[in-house]
Amino acid sequence: MLKDDVQAVLDTYYARALAAAKSGLIQYFHELSAPFLLSVSQAYLDAPVRVMFIGKETNGWCGKLGAFYERPDMIDIARARYEDQHARGTGNSELLRQWQRFADAFARGDRAAVCWNNLMKMDWHRPKRGYSRTSIGHSAHLFDFSVATVKFEIELLKPDLIIFGSGHTYDRALKAVLPERQTVKVEPKALWHFRSNGIECFRTFHPGARDKHVKKHYREIIDTASNAFEERLPMRRASA
Repeated sequence: MLKDDVQAVLDTYYARALAAAKSGLIQYFHELSAPFLLSVSQAYLDAPVRVMFIGKETNGWCGKLGAFYERPDMIDIARARYEDQHARGTGNSELLRQWQRFADAFARGDRAAVCWNNLMKMDWHRPKRGYSRTSIGHSAHLFDFSVATVKFEIELLKPDLIIFGSGHTYDRALKAVLPERQTVKVEPKALWHFRSNGIECFRTFHPGARDKHVKKHYREIIDTASNAFEERLPMRRASA
């Protein structure tokens, strides 16, 4: 699969989905962010294990939704913003640091080879809520657009491993995205290992959550997934 071909399919979907959703979203143009749209890397498509890391939503992203819709090149702008994030360091962001740890474990440290995604495609700015941009409870319009979009992205990009760093409060969206699931292991609210359509899936806390077991759960995810894909990971084979 070539990056440009896959990206063209994605961009066509985004353009059509955004056009169809506009009439429902227009009332929220001043409170929702621009959408979080993916830019696919060749490194991801060529990876021995395709890894997708899915968070909750962004925390301010590429301006407001209304301004985004006004741009004739809106898809290109969103894709450039995503690519720009790859070029930045992890800084103090626990989510970005965890993204790097997944790259170290499964992609020889190449963060571009791990597809970063979000369950909610727009964040919700409410000045009285301070830092929080939580948007899962915003509206049916946003929820339905997000679920349909993430479903399409997963079907097209065919990840082997998905890690949801979204916490149990976003399970409603997770279950809508992946309705067919077989549980392997569950620690209530903390860690859920399941399979869906041949994909190994894990859901745990957001990397920045204030829970003392967060890092332990992510280490367990990496160890379990590394064992599951041992034959496909060159680094694991070399050290065996």
